[in-house]
Amino acid sequence: MVIIDCSKINDFEEFIHIFNTMLINPLGGHWNGNLDAFNDFLSWPEDKYKLVLLGSSRCKEVLNYQQSNHHESSLWTLLQEILNDNQTWVDVEFR
Repeated sequence: MVIIDCSKINDFEEFIHIFNTMLINPLGGHWNGNLDAFNDFLSWPEDKYKLVLLGSSRCKEVLNYQQSNHHESSLWTLLQEILNDNQTWVDVEFR
């Protein structure tokens, strides 16, 4: 189980840092914020795992904006979709 506490993030850079520290760096990677890469990193652990995301309401508050003109959805909506779409590898619980 991987527990990631985002309850005190203030921006996307802090979200990236927390995911790098708690999940991606220990697996030998480094995420720069690219959403396609985030999707790929979620499948890196060899076995299916549980990811508990604490502070999901804070994520919604802080990341509820469009990252670019290429995406119609907010950044938080896109991140949630990526997390939920990877159920083959990760069981996500939003708290």
